[in-house]
Amino acid sequence: MCGICGVFNYDLKHKVDASKIEAMNTTMRHRGPDDDGFYIKQNIGLGHRRLSIIDIESGHQPLCNEDKSIWIAYNGETYNYLQLRRELQHKGHSFSSKSDTETIVHAYEEYGAGCVDRLRGMFAFAIWDEAEQRLFLVRDRLGIKPLYYYFDKNTVAFASEIKAILAWGVKAEVNQRVLDSYLSLGYVPAPNTMFKGIYKLLPGHSLICSKGELKLHKYWDFDHIQPEDKPESYYAERLLELLSECIDMRLMSEVPLGVFLSGGLDSSAVVSILGQKVYNPLRTFSVGYNRRHEVCEFKYADIVAQQFQTEHHELNLESIDFFDLIPKIIWYMDEPVLEAAAIPLYLLSKFAREHVTVMLSGEGADELFGGYLIYKHMCAMERYSLVPRFLRQGLINPVLTKLAASRRDVKYTDWLPLPLEQRYLGVKAEVTDRLKGWLYSDDLKKLATQYSVQQELMPYYERVRGKDALAQMLYVDTKVWLPDDLLLKADKMTMATSMELRVPFLDHKLVEFAAGIPSRYKLKRWTEKYILKQAVAKIVPPTILNRPKKGFPVPLATWFAKDLNQKARDILLDTKTRERGYFNPHSIEKILQKQSQGKEDWSAQIFSLITLELWHRTFIDQ
Repeated sequence: MCGICGVFNYDLKHKVDASKIEAMNTTMRHRGPDDDGFYIKQNIGLGHRRLSIIDIESGHQPLCNEDKSIWIAYNGETYNYLQLRRELQHKGHSFSSKSDTETIVHAYEEYGAGCVDRLRGMFAFAIWDEAEQRLFLVRDRLGIKPLYYYFDKNTVAFASEIKAILAWGVKAEVNQRVLDSYLSLGYVPAPNTMFKGIYKLLPGHSLICSKGELKLHKYWDFDHIQPEDKPESYYAERLLELLSECIDMRLMSEVPLGVFLSGGLDSSAVVSILGQKVYNPLRTFSVGYNRRHEVCEFKYADIVAQQFQTEHHELNLESIDFFDLIPKIIWYMDEPVLEAAAIPLYLLSKFAREHVTVMLSGEGADELFGGYLIYKHMCAMERYSLVPRFLRQGLINPVLTKLAASRRDVKYTDWLPLPLEQRYLGVKAEVTDRLKGWLYSDDLKKLATQYSVQQELMPYYERVRGKDALAQMLYVDTKVWLPDDLLLKADKMTMATSMELRVPFLDHKLVEFAAGIPSRYKLKRWTEKYILKQAVAKIVPPTILNRPKKGFPVPLATWFAKDLNQKARDILLDTKTRERGYFNPHSIEKILQKQSQGKEDWSAQIFSLITLELWHRTFIDQ
């Protein structure tokens, strides 16, 4: 696992500044403290930071083919590389190392840009083709590994992290067009970022840079997959078999390996399967709060750890630890992201790094199998839309609107009349137009009408227009929320501590299989992730199998009502924050007051606003 960066000047005479490539690489030292490397020749420069996992002795990068005409800087793991290596050897290719990176070089020699179709894993890489004077950038199918780029009429610069592109010399400016997207969703959907002129390469896409042109190509999607009419038992059995295979593939490592164990179904399923395969004591790690706190999940993690006799480790988190770390987390994240869970994940990764270098986790299962409570609410609203329009619009909706007293009531009454693609914007998207009208400044309201978040998500809905509501939501979340929020958090927080994270649920073969499971087996009798529960019912402890979903909880509501309320005030009502001109200060004051009184829970919005402001102070003001 690594960090990559580079610069390609279209003009052969425009030489790359080696010191700038070194500066880019240095900003990402945390991604690869074991080694660094460079390839710089005239108008091309590649940089690499290495975290040694496989072929520790001879995996130095950038790496080239025999005649040094093709060079690669690679971040990730290709789990089927041994099989691909044998295939390429049969075709006459010779290898000088045991690394998966060299396999990709020869695959590119053999198959060109089509080499990516043969890779099974998580990756972001850059290939320089000297003969063609072509830079080939690729991001994995699900967006597990990040890749950013900047371009103008003369140059392309790319990196695993935005701060490396800034170190090359791009000026940090706010991309105001996406402010509404961030405030609505809690993140900025690709290809945009919060930085003007800097973009994310979309998951499942490649970018060819040649002769002053950029050509974006989508090489993978699962929007075309239709559910098959097969019995429930078939899907349950095949799911367990395929998940076990995906976990097996992710055990390859020459360094110690462990599992993030939250006590929820997904990570418990990974541990339960691993518990039957790993002979040495499996190392598991949990983060939580005071055991008496309502969101603490230590007791559930204990159940799994005891049943499979893992070497279990716990980390306790306090509110003050949480708040003081926010600026550091923002620096590692590059972008403002509404993910309070990033902080406990960072601390847990730092804690676990004392014992292991590679971790497995359960990310992705909710998006594949319908694990979020919001899906049930949205499906219920779909049924409500079957009520005759004259009753809904003339009688029911007006009455509900008048009766809406709490913020939660307002949210649902605002959603009720809307079609799915306007109502459902993502798992945490709950800032409706009415709330924006109250919270936004006049300038931001105008901006939001020009560049709305609905415009960002509509293309994804169009691709799955004929599918049922749950299938549409799962597709949109897998394509947008997952890579731009959850996986971004997972990559940045683990790599901040030089830790590699592997996510077996997001093997693209498993994702394709899940897309073919009928929605009635994912949300059955209002039971979330029904088919996954059936698949692991015989190996996961019943207490875990039947408990309600908690996610990765952080007690923000309690903290911002008590310990952290004044700290939030100091930031959000500060003169510097007001001068940004984004929000109505009176509304901010009202939100903080309601939170402190315990009348309504605005903690997610408070954290979102704090994150945005501290992001400005970290990257823009400085």
